[in-house]
Amino acid sequence: MRENIKCNKTFDKKEIRSLIEWFLNNYGGIRTIKLLDKLKALGFKQASIAGISLGIDDLKIPETKKILFKNTEKDLNKIEIKAKNGRINSLNRLDKITETWNRTNELLKDEVIKNLRQTDLLNPVYMMTFSGARGNISQIKQLIGMRGLMSDSQGEIINLPIKSNLKEGLKIPEYFISCYGARKGLVDTAIKTANSGYLTRRLIYAAQSLIVKKNDCKSKYNKLLLSLKKDKKYYKILQEKILGRVIARDIYDKRKNKVIASAGQDICQYTLKRISIYKKIYIRSPLTCKLNTGICQLCYGWNLANGRMVELGESIGILAAQSIGEPGTQLTMRTFHTGGVFAGEVAETIIAPHSGNIKYNSFSKGREIETKYREKAFFTLEEKKLTITDGKTQKSVIYIPCYSIIFSKNNEEVSNRQILAQLCDWQELKGKKKKKELREIKEIKTKISGQVYFDTINKKEENGIIWIINGNILTNKILYKNRIKKNYIIKHIFLETKNENYKQINIINNDSKTQRIQKNYLSHKELKKLKEFNIDNKLKSKIYCVNKVTNRKKEFLTNKKLLTKSLKIRENLPKIGEFVYKNKIIGRRFVNKYPLQVIEIKKDHLKVQKANPTTISKNCQINIKNNSLTKKNKTIFYTHHQKQKTEDIVQGLPKIEELLEAKKTSNFRSISNNPHEKLKKLFTCFEKKYSNEIAVRKSIDRIQKLLVEKIQSVYKTQGVNICDKHMEIIIKQMTSKVIILEAGDSNLINGETIEINKIEKINYKLETKVKYEPIIIGISKISLSNQSFISEASFQETTSVLTKSAIEGKIDWLCGLKENLILGNLIPVGTGYKMQKTL
Repeated sequence: MRENIKCNKTFDKKEIRSLIEWFLNNYGGIRTIKLLDKLKALGFKQASIAGISLGIDDLKIPETKKILFKNTEKDLNKIEIKAKNGRINSLNRLDKITETWNRTNELLKDEVIKNLRQTDLLNPVYMMTFSGARGNISQIKQLIGMRGLMSDSQGEIINLPIKSNLKEGLKIPEYFISCYGARKGLVDTAIKTANSGYLTRRLIYAAQSLIVKKNDCKSKYNKLLLSLKKDKKYYKILQEKILGRVIARDIYDKRKNKVIASAGQDICQYTLKRISIYKKIYIRSPLTCKLNTGICQLCYGWNLANGRMVELGESIGILAAQSIGEPGTQLTMRTFHTGGVFAGEVAETIIAPHSGNIKYNSFSKGREIETKYREKAFFTLEEKKLTITDGKTQKSVIYIPCYSIIFSKNNEEVSNRQILAQLCDWQELKGKKKKKELREIKEIKTKISGQVYFDTINKKEENGIIWIINGNILTNKILYKNRIKKNYIIKHIFLETKNENYKQINIINNDSKTQRIQKNYLSHKELKKLKEFNIDNKLKSKIYCVNKVTNRKKEFLTNKKLLTKSLKIRENLPKIGEFVYKNKIIGRRFVNKYPLQVIEIKKDHLKVQKANPTTISKNCQINIKNNSLTKKNKTIFYTHHQKQKTEDIVQGLPKIEELLEAKKTSNFRSISNNPHEKLKKLFTCFEKKYSNEIAVRKSIDRIQKLLVEKIQSVYKTQGVNICDKHMEIIIKQMTSKVIILEAGDSNLINGETIEINKIEKINYKLETKVKYEPIIIGISKISLSNQSFISEASFQETTSVLTKSAIEGKIDWLCGLKENLILGNLIPVGTGYKMQKTL
């Protein structure tokens, strides 16, 4: 007798699922039912004994929250200094704020889990969440961590994070910010669930007639899968793709000189382990099934419900439509529960376990780099050992993997929970893996008014700085009445006390070589008008400089303040006209609080004026001219900016619909590289090399693969796994027809659409072959171009469908489910021997 197998480990939802799957594969369905009954009884019994309840004291806030916030504020202060110095522009600053708070939120989530795990394993909150029974970590994070960044009604991020959690309670501004997310959740639950339901309905109508009709269609076409990697993650992906499929070509081992797996064999767990080491695996797919109506057993493979070969009469079209539509409905509900909290990708980081001195070999493989936020870091090309020592009490050793960015310098003091390094994806670095970016054109505006100054700027590199020299812009007609003509520059406006009614303005003629001073007087009434432009007639010592006169716009630039900085030691002084950044020591006497431009250097003092720098982005479009005047909030340049949006199904559903409907336009704009354009390009390319039939098949194969990948990528971002098989059935319907270009010897008409399998069979018997081109049809159009006019009429456009069918004298052969259901007949599906005989 076999001994009882003992498993001394925690069985959460995932482990129980694996146990049931293993038991089903090894012991069959009848014994599995008995096991499930026993598990159910055990669960109810233990739940009753435990009597788990939830109280406010069970929500334990980690003490490290304050430390993480302190480190975050320190990082953000550095970014603010960089932004004021013009090292990064406003968009990069906002991105950094978002990235930093999002990373802090993730680190705090890890601290919450760590705190619960280390202090109280029997905490009801911990048990409920991590067993998979109730709730998820996103909700627990909001209860005892921080709510974090919120998204608004459009899904874009509000850059002010909610630092409080729900146990601590929200402050008034935080409450109002969180209202955006709450409202979004309610709206999404109401509206988007209906959209998801309509998508499911269209999918059902598109695929309802797909039934397993025959054992084998004898298709010569197949699907190729490449098995290049041998790591655990890729093996799992490969397992999902090919488990339960049928092998199309023999897999031959050249070394052992024998067949490992033969064509027509289904792939089980045992076969998968043997064939996963080979690079090329050819499998049968519903996409290439040759039957005119329905799909054959071998092209479909296993019925995923029971792990056996699909039986004849199985309604696989309905099954596929439900598998794709159902997660959409579920995920729209989930947005309500999370409450509009921002969820985006965060790079994996390594933090210091305690404060101390950090040491590592900085002369090994790697190089010093500068991030897009102008942060100096070390990029390592090999695994690196980091040692953190805090006197004699604590010592920690951390191993940093290769292709990581280390932010801390060698022999530097680091604080507790400080970010030491960030892990990078090597495929992204090498350009093999392209990061999906949603880009839009953004405008950068100036915060102050003044004169524009910039050197020669290279638009392809991020190295140019545009300076705005602070000043007021005057547009006053009075100055023009007083004989101030073209190219005259007002150097000083000052007061004289001799005459109370008139004030003198000295004007220098800039055109003539010998500069001539022309005196103009303004009356007391005119001075009142000038007061509106910050000209003060009380303070005698105040000096106003006018740098530029623009005749067309009639604009004058006046500087409010010229600052004087006293000097004691004349070392490392800047030159006249040079710009000085914030926090730079001048003459070892003072640290300037903001960026400046030096105007005059004397023995004991330095004259400076305020300036505002902005770094230009790569490939930007500059909107202003050098030395021109600009007003506050005027656009300096336009730049391409990567949009950050919360990744939820509300953004995903329109994308899925766009792909399944094969849309050419969206919001009155044509979609670039839409499937129709891609298919046309592929076909014209293949037509030059191959015959018409092969060119059509190859181009359809490429576009089918692309559509499967794109739809799957949307669901995978939500953590939803849908078998490729279900996608392939819907996409088969979308790509199953072609349009006739030249009729040849057939009775077909140019421009007519026909199934690809039918036309290939017709062409086989003709001397002059029919020429045709592949097309993609959206799921709504498929439902309205069905063989059955009864099914079409029950979907939409009932009057036009019935009228058209009556004029054409159409016959409905009652092949599908819908038409038989409407007439009250038995539907042509069902499994077993009798069904096999009927088919």
